[in-house]
Amino acid sequence: MNETIKIMKDHTSIRKFNGMPLTDAEIDAIIESAMRGATAGNMMLYSLIDVRSKENLSKLAVWCDNQPFIESAAFALIVVVDYQKWHRFYELNGLDRSLGYDGPTPTDLVLGMQDAMIAAQNAVIAAESMGIGTCYIGDILEHKETVSAHFGLPDYTIPATLIVFGRYEHKPVLRKRFDKSYVVFSERYETLSDESIKAMFSEHFTSDGSVEAFYKRKHSAPFYKEMVRSIRAYFEPFFKGE
Repeated sequence: MNETIKIMKDHTSIRKFNGMPLTDAEIDAIIESAMRGATAGNMMLYSLIDVRSKENLSKLAVWCDNQPFIESAAFALIVVVDYQKWHRFYELNGLDRSLGYDGPTPTDLVLGMQDAMIAAQNAVIAAESMGIGTCYIGDILEHKETVSAHFGLPDYTIPATLIVFGRYEHKPVLRKRFDKSYVVFSERYETLSDESIKAMFSEHFTSDGSVEAFYKRKHSAPFYKEMVRSIRAYFEPFFKGE
């Protein structure tokens, strides 16, 4: 099997790092790989915040739903959707508003999110090719005001994801994914039957016993409610230019 394919098929999140540092060369390789990801119109609608200080990693551990292992990472990348730079570029060059530009729009937000996540996955694959563990942290989307103030994020920027990187001793057992028959469709989308939906999700509720328990853990928890509120606040500026 091709080594790159094997790395991607063996991917699993690492949530226990051993505290050993990464070299500057390794970190540079991860960042440079991120920046070579595909991007809409070569606009690179993202920025990367390189976080190495234990002070900031400790703050992120608290703000991201109190996950202590974040503090033990060797470094982290905050991958930021960033249309602020393009907005300023247009304004500084006196873009004629008669062309229809009235500020960033939801379309710019979606394209920026695509760019950001492509860059993020490039960084993860690069790290794992060097034997470095990774974990995506979606909780960076919580606490908009606190995170924005601390990291200097203006309007038209959104922390799409946080990735933590570090060395590790043991790799967790791979978690099972949905069967391909429920996910991959030929030529057009397929609406699954009720029986297929039940079969698809049945294994996800064997550990805690109920759909209700899963929903409460994922969607009724305080962190989720805060994320919903925070995302709305991040999104609001992009809807002013519709």
